[in-house]
Amino acid sequence: MPRPRAERAATADRRAKLVEYRRRKVPYSQIYEELGYANANAASKDFYRTLEENIAGLRIGVEVYREEQLAELEHLAEEAHVVMRARHYVITPGGRLVEDPETGQPLLDPGPKLAAMDRLVKIGDRVAKLRGLDAATRIEGVFTVDALDHALIEAREQLAAIEAQDSEDGGAESPPG
Repeated sequence: MPRPRAERAATADRRAKLVEYRRRKVPYSQIYEELGYANANAASKDFYRTLEENIAGLRIGVEVYREEQLAELEHLAEEAHVVMRARHYVITPGGRLVEDPETGQPLLDPGPKLAAMDRLVKIGDRVAKLRGLDAATRIEGVFTVDALDHALIEAREQLAAIEAQDSEDGGAESPPG
């Protein structure tokens, strides 16, 4: 049975405060009672649970965005194919059809087809990037799911080291687990 809305809101508020305290490096031993946790270890576990839920939410959000972008690109490619398949004629600035001097037939304009081809290449490049088909390139500031997982592990190790230091300095906290 789903939890009541008020309970979910209270949990979200408590977690937001917990994250803010941890950002300021406040030890669990100093905040767990204020936030309503049974002990410092319970606060630590909830902190890591919060991090993991947020990362999982980011993954889902990224996948939804990627699928939306791919659908939009597919639509744009279909439109570009329509332009590419159509016949385009040279028109004077006055709006008159230009005829081929040799055949007397309307003069075909290759410009729109060539522009549609260029656009299809750009769309294909974008699709390849979204699907990860291009060779891996390192771009600062962009993270893969594996990189985020690695960063989470490193953050846990750093927090464990901080907590160990806090314990040595007089705090009585349990390491996260």
